[in-house]
Amino acid sequence: MDSLPMISILVLVFTLIFLGEHMKLKKEVRYLQNLTKHLKNDIEKLKDGS
Repeated sequence: MDSLPMISILVLVFTLIFLGEHMKLKKEVRYLQNLTKHLKNDIEKLKDGS
């Protein structure tokens, strides 16, 4: 029964690290989606201009 508090703390730390990384990945995905949207718009403008 002495290991239960230690396991709980480790699970909490793991969860916090996991959520932090998840938020970073979501931010990066949003950034890349916006970047590809802008690049796609630029390509369409170049195609229409030619």
